Amino acid sequence: MADFEIRGSEKYIFNSNDREALDLHFNVVRRSTGNVTVILEGQKHLEVTMEVTVQEDANVRFMIINHVDNSVALKEHFSLARNSEVLEAHCELEKHDVIIGSNYDLNEEGARLKVQTASLSGGHKVFMQKTFHHKGNTEAHVNNYGVVWANGHCELIVENTIDKGSHNASTHQTSRLLTYDKTAKGRILPILYIYDNEVQASHAASLGQPDDEQVYYLQSRGLTRPEAVQLIVKGYLLPITTVMGDDELEKVLTEEIEQKVQRAC
Repeated sequence: MADFEIRGSEKYIFNSNDREALDLHFNVVRRSTGNVTVILEGQKHLEVTMEVTVQEDANVRFMIINHVDNSVALKEHFSLARNSEVLEAHCELEKHDVIIGSNYDLNEEGARLKVQTASLSGGHKVFMQKTFHHKGNTEAHVNNYGVVWANGHCELIVENTIDKGSHNASTHQTSRLLTYDKTAKGRILPILYIYDNEVQASHAASLGQPDDEQVYYLQSRGLTRPEAVQLIVKGYLLPITTVMGDDELEKVLTEEIEQKVQRAC
């Protein structure tokens, strides 16, 4: 296991050519604030286990960027203490098969979580996300936006649970998949387990090809159909570029999204 103590902003790069399995533990120190960027790269299959402990009153943003030119399996667990705040973002733009299993435990009052995912699926990608509210006055927002290319497949399995006695907990999920054509397959499974009455909970999901009226409108403004589809696709993905509040990272991710969308379209 590799242990990392987080007191501020950090950037880590892990290469599958060096090691095909990673066991990572991040400890976010009490009352600390920072951005943590984790970049995965290399040409070999990579398996990652990641444990993140967020102590009381800490405020941290995590971004996981996958640049591995092969399949990836990631299993992650976030544990949030009192009044801690976590934003986790997944930027998943590679064409290979990916499985990501995420567990988020909001263990004490005041814990707040936001998850933001942007994915391009050319192979088979699966996101399994489970959020647990163990105490009241906790808050979670899980937002997934993905685009599935021709012959690709993407599954979003999103589960939010509010335990009994967790008064004033708030949990919400939004999942949207845009399928490029009829050969692109998508599946969204939104799940809410609510065991307390004094809570707020909601889910929203949409799945389908680009709206013909939107495409027609953009074409009426002088765009070709591929250009119109590119614009719609980028609208799904570009919000991921701003979540870290890092201008340099925003520029890099924007260029990457634009290049990959242009090639695919």
